[in-house]
Amino acid sequence: MGYAEGSLSGNCLRGFGDRVYNQCQAEHLESQGVPVSIGPAPEFISTRRLTYEEAIGILFHDARFDGRAPRSKDPESRLERMRAVLAALDNPQDRFRTVHVTGTKGKGSTSAYTESILRHLGYGTGLFTSPHLYTFRERMRVDGQLISQEKCAELIQRALPYLEATPDLTVFGRITVIAFLFFAEAGVDWAVVEVGIGGRLDSTNVVLPEVCGITHISKDHMHILGDSLEEIAAEKAGIIKQETPVFSAPQKQRAEEVLRQVADDREASLSEVQVYRRAELPLVGGHQQINAGIAYEMVRELHRAGLVRWDDQLVDNGLVQTRWPCRIEWLPQPASGGIPLVVDCAHNRDSLEILLSTLAAAHAGRPFTFVFGVNSDKDIAPMLTLAMAASPRIVLVQSRHPKALPVPDLRAAIGSLPADEGQTVAAAPSMKAAIEIAQDITPSGGYIVGTGSVFVAAEVRERWNELHPGLFPADDWIHEANTDPPLAPLPPAYGTI
Repeated sequence: MGYAEGSLSGNCLRGFGDRVYNQCQAEHLESQGVPVSIGPAPEFISTRRLTYEEAIGILFHDARFDGRAPRSKDPESRLERMRAVLAALDNPQDRFRTVHVTGTKGKGSTSAYTESILRHLGYGTGLFTSPHLYTFRERMRVDGQLISQEKCAELIQRALPYLEATPDLTVFGRITVIAFLFFAEAGVDWAVVEVGIGGRLDSTNVVLPEVCGITHISKDHMHILGDSLEEIAAEKAGIIKQETPVFSAPQKQRAEEVLRQVADDREASLSEVQVYRRAELPLVGGHQQINAGIAYEMVRELHRAGLVRWDDQLVDNGLVQTRWPCRIEWLPQPASGGIPLVVDCAHNRDSLEILLSTLAAAHAGRPFTFVFGVNSDKDIAPMLTLAMAASPRIVLVQSRHPKALPVPDLRAAIGSLPADEGQTVAAAPSMKAAIEIAQDITPSGGYIVGTGSVFVAAEVRERWNELHPGLFPADDWIHEANTDPPLAPLPPAYGTI
């Protein structure tokens, strides 16, 4: 089942929950075996269980994929709508303690570190992150395990009447509701909740956390959060609650001043963390030592408050055993050898700079080739300028995500930038072809870097697994690839796009 986006038009019909479909969309649903009945009001109640594919399709039915969602005319009402839905569902978010994490880069890693520490200390844990690499189910985990397809479909179907009774709830808001229901029903002790975008108006900002974490802040999602670093920092600072301790990565002065002002106004302690050096981390780079430091200090604060036990060895084990793919991850090599390949989710200039400096520190002088693609909502010129300065070889590619920038647009962007005479820019029709081209043009002793977006990194990893089966462990999420319905809008025939 695909995902429709935008407004609905045509004859109104009733579908699952309180969904109102137009004629073409209804016909499409019926062709998939979904019963849709005609009527003047959205009062249909399903008589059978939704499949996982149907449930995900309905959840994402109006997701925007143009990457340029305008700022809401009434953004303040966003959290009111979330609270209304959650109240109707008996406020599941109040049935567990919460750690809330925001930032521009590293908030997912920090959340994963924090959850792993708490789990190794013996607590029941929930982890809510976004986006996902291979399956929607990655976004919500209990005790390290992905939500099952059956449970996911069950929760979506049960929540649908409440979600649909609340107009204009965002797709991410719906997903957040499902995650909170999942954690509450699982009876977790702690949920580590990663912000989607920003913080102040994010759908997750209905929780009352025991502690907050703020990772590195830089310019990203500017069409939503604002054009200046100060504006973006103010949105991130929106998760700071009255008298709630906050731990932050070292920030640029302008961002730090904003965070400190908000913390002071809310009588919240704000502490800048130091790097974690107690054990070797599974995630590479000095920035990951900072992310681990935030996680370490947040849990340490929970211990000081008498909320969790503490054991140095278990805490270290939690950090060392954290799994978080596609973060400067060197992919496993086949026995036959070949050109090494590293993937990373760098999706803005700052994160690409961190990637390049980390690689340079460990592999100074080694040549490499980019496999590079970006999403259409990113400021691509600074990224391309940095990439072209770092390597004379770049293979352009489009990931399969609906927001991915087409290769011709990437080529045009490169054409408008100054380039060295020896610069090689190749265009690939697919990710598999991109890897093969990169292998052909990379000098002996060199390596390949797949980056530019979360989705490029994930898809490079997936294609590598197809080229070399059996390299990844059996419980790696890569084996969940292609188990979800395609994340793409319905074709124009099925409604206005």
